[in-house]
Amino acid sequence: MSPSPRLRSMARLTAVAFTTLGLGASAQTYAFPGNSADLPEGSHWWISSDHGGTHNRDLSAVRFDDDEKRFTRVKIPFADYAADPKNSDWVIYGLPVTAIADGEVLTCWRNAPEGLKPMVYGNDDVPHPGRTSNPLRIPRSGNHVNVRTDDGKIILYAHLQPGSVPEALCPFNDTYVADAEDRVGDLPREVIVPAAQRVRVKRGQFLGRVGSSGASSNPHLHVHLQPMTSETTVGTSLPLPYSHAWRKSGNADHNSSIGFAPMQNEALDLFPSAIHPDPLLRRGDITGDPVLEVATAASGSMVVTATRDVTGRLAMNSWQLAPDGEFTKLHDASAGAATSIAMAHPHSSSTRDVVTALRDGSGSLKLIAWRVASNGAFERKGEAGGDANATEVNLVALPEGLGVASAFRDSTGHLKVSTWETSATLDTVTRRSNGFGEEATKVALTPILNGRVDGDVDRFTGVVTAVRTPSGNLSLTAWEITPQKTLIQRGTHLAGAVTDVSISTVTIGNSVRDMVVASVRLTNGVLRNISFDVSAAGQFVRRDHEDGEAILEVGSARVGAQHLVTPVRDTTGNLRVYTWDVDLEGKVHRSGKERAGAIVSGLAATPTAVGTRFIITAVRLTTGTGGGDLRLIAWETNLR
Repeated sequence: MSPSPRLRSMARLTAVAFTTLGLGASAQTYAFPGNSADLPEGSHWWISSDHGGTHNRDLSAVRFDDDEKRFTRVKIPFADYAADPKNSDWVIYGLPVTAIADGEVLTCWRNAPEGLKPMVYGNDDVPHPGRTSNPLRIPRSGNHVNVRTDDGKIILYAHLQPGSVPEALCPFNDTYVADAEDRVGDLPREVIVPAAQRVRVKRGQFLGRVGSSGASSNPHLHVHLQPMTSETTVGTSLPLPYSHAWRKSGNADHNSSIGFAPMQNEALDLFPSAIHPDPLLRRGDITGDPVLEVATAASGSMVVTATRDVTGRLAMNSWQLAPDGEFTKLHDASAGAATSIAMAHPHSSSTRDVVTALRDGSGSLKLIAWRVASNGAFERKGEAGGDANATEVNLVALPEGLGVASAFRDSTGHLKVSTWETSATLDTVTRRSNGFGEEATKVALTPILNGRVDGDVDRFTGVVTAVRTPSGNLSLTAWEITPQKTLIQRGTHLAGAVTDVSISTVTIGNSVRDMVVASVRLTNGVLRNISFDVSAAGQFVRRDHEDGEAILEVGSARVGAQHLVTPVRDTTGNLRVYTWDVDLEGKVHRSGKERAGAIVSGLAATPTAVGTRFIITAVRLTTGTGGGDLRLIAWETNLR
């Protein structure tokens, strides 16, 4: 049974109160060391105690037992587990562990065996003989990674699965140490990585998988933070304040997203707690008619979708988004035959109105402006277009002023970029300028307002196109847009081979500068995000890249400030939504990964805010006659 609206409201008030119990301001906050997409369906990370009154934390994972109405840490009925206990019976066993901060690997071990039997009732586990011998042959932390952070602290990730720590991070391949208690300062001598072999890790990077090696009675992840008092000595453990995650009381008698409160610079000090380890939390969803493709835009509580319906026509729909993430369908409108549909607001600031760009029934580019009333009703306004045989159509709001910019593949197979001015009443849509680029097989487009690098006095304002060339390479071009909306081609950048491309803009610092992030599918199928600065002269400076998993299709959208999301269709055909952020140096970090159900090709995402900030994903399900049923999903964000 779904919780009542009153329960939802009470839960959200409880969530607000929950967030006031944190640590307050801190110079450093940390990501959570796992992702919800890696958990079994309906499971959460879990914390049950304060580790003997210290700031050390033993993290587990739980599923909700519908029969017993409580959370449990094992995957099977407890009686079955007690009869033949195995590490693999634990929900957390084998889950990927990711770095919660940047740093350098100081100590590690990777091939120690696990205990012979995990505990059942407590103090009845059977440790590995390497933990009872004299001298001890297995380090207390077992397979582990100890990362020295850039601000002089050290973070331990302990008790990992044998062989799961990548050899690229840890150079030790022996099974046992000679003496686990032989130390240099506070560090076991044999696990200290020689200085020349120490590698850096980035927040969000894979470190290993949860296991039960070392001094461990059952599968769990031990994490703690300590100050480094010298090269080999450490101080007392410190509170670990987490952000970009959610938690709720572990005493709940039902399992849902209700009751989760955003963690914002808070330590895990409430026991027991269930933890949703990602910045996005799925709230409401709604299913619409079957469609063949989809674009979406949102402003406040108004969400608009532009789709190609099963008859091949443009179908416009409006949806009301409530503060709890629930949708209500409002109004619809339709136009003629359409393919390659794109949509944008005609102003970079908040507005309900939209402009659609598409290839019409004759194959020509057509732009249509739509007035969207407060009740979601559509009024068709000005139109423009005319370019023959337009494909790969993209549309974004101009970075300044009223209007939009389009990018598409023209009748010769080349990139064409145009600026369009819309009147305040939307009665007219007027082309102001054209720019002509290289041959392209795929096209993506993003606006940029404050492109600059160190030493720049002025800024770059315009759009950036990302295309896949006929040879398969990623190619970026910066197009300046003057106050008269004239396009001037500036810098270009040619990168490696890709098969799919999307691009978005992020703002670094307190509106200090904008950067662009190209989200691409490499030729090996892997998702990659590449960050670029754009100088005031429109020249590209490549800063960093970070990879995800193998995918079939990629989209991207800015969430706000330095954050972006990449909704993808993974290799199993399911929707995954990654969150990323870009720091002041342009480094890209993965901050989360969500999973939803099976979809077919065609996906879109857009940010909005209704009291809190949401990301709306629009996808096509595998169900539906003549096309995939449209599904809108609201994900509440915790990215402050």
